Amino acid sequence: MLSDELEKKLAERIDIKVLANERRGKSHKGVFDRNKVVDDVLDKTTIMTLSKMINSGIISYVNGTIGSGKESKVYWAVDSTGKDVALKIYLVTATNFKKRLPYLIGDPRFSSIKKGTRNMVELWAKKEFRNLNQCVKAGIPAVKPISLIKNVLALEFVGKGGVPDPTLVETEVTYDDYKQSISIISDLYTKAKLVHADFSEYNVFKTEKGLIVLDFGSSVDIRHQNAKEFLERDIKNITNFFVKRGLTVENPSDIFERIMN
Repeated sequence: MLSDELEKKLAERIDIKVLANERRGKSHKGVFDRNKVVDDVLDKTTIMTLSKMINSGIISYVNGTIGSGKESKVYWAVDSTGKDVALKIYLVTATNFKKRLPYLIGDPRFSSIKKGTRNMVELWAKKEFRNLNQCVKAGIPAVKPISLIKNVLALEFVGKGGVPDPTLVETEVTYDDYKQSISIISDLYTKAKLVHADFSEYNVFKTEKGLIVLDFGSSVDIRHQNAKEFLERDIKNITNFFVKRGLTVENPSDIFERIMN
């Protein structure tokens, strides 16, 4: 059990009202159930990690959730300067990470994989943080990483006022969006030496300044034995999306050959 003092300290920094808004909907505030969050998301180690982030000034407080998946939940936090921060907490209770081994085994950057769910979760978080840093160095329009402590990843907040910008699937798309998507996939391979391995209309923000890619946990080094297979899949998946939206696009095989050459 968490100590009462620790829970009280963290509760003072986590807003009593949790933001329960959809990405494109209106904000509706609901009562923050601290016990439920502690049980379902924030185990003792994660609570301590959040405390470290608060004490170091990475974040000042947390407003509430803005997204969730099988492996993680994303919170809208604010740093000490009042700037929005996206806080991605990888769930230590998630069993889905066992299915992610094919994205780790074979990646030369991660040759040592310790057993245990927590070790796997923290390695996955480390992998996404490293992938995002590679993207920044290569000039790829991806969400910028801020800090990583264990299973908690602080990221650039892409949006305004606690509401994330829409993803491609939530917007009207154009041929320019298609061209930029293919360009990003190509630059990831040739410049960042990465394959996203989960590139889809759900993992690309459409902003006023252009597309920004997110969710790089699955991304692999191009030396991975399945890198080419993942690259082909990324191209086909995003191509199918734009075709369904009525756009005339290039043959995925031609795109793949061009990137490889």
